[in-house]
Amino acid sequence: MVWYLQRAGVAGSRVVLITPPPLGEAAWEQECLLQGCRLNRLNSVVGEYAGACLQVAQDCGVDVLDLWTLMQKDTQDFSSYLSDGLHLSPKGNEFLFSHLWPLIEKKVSSLPLLLPYWRDVAEAKPELSLLGDGDH
Repeated sequence: MVWYLQRAGVAGSRVVLITPPPLGEAAWEQECLLQGCRLNRLNSVVGEYAGACLQVAQDCGVDVLDLWTLMQKDTQDFSSYLSDGLHLSPKGNEFLFSHLWPLIEKKVSSLPLLLPYWRDVAEAKPELSLLGDGDH
């Protein structure tokens, strides 16, 4: 995926990979049983995927957010971050955002503003602020 993006002209400095979150095996097993199947994933295997993601990021020189490790830091209970043991819950999405936003902000903070700040847009004739010389 990273090579595809780079061949498409996306600089590696604009890419952030995210490892999968850990798997809550007990909760996911319950979901699997409801679907009539057995547990089909293991957190240890998810950890292997996370490790591969970290290696790809290093090999390609791109940033990576290691969600798998962060959510399990200090053996914390990460079950509230997952809605069903596999997918992120609202709290899990907030966790992801709180760790991803600083990486994104670092990447975009030096970009120029192409449009005026929203409060500087003339309400009566916004086209003057957006298309004109900026005077309103």
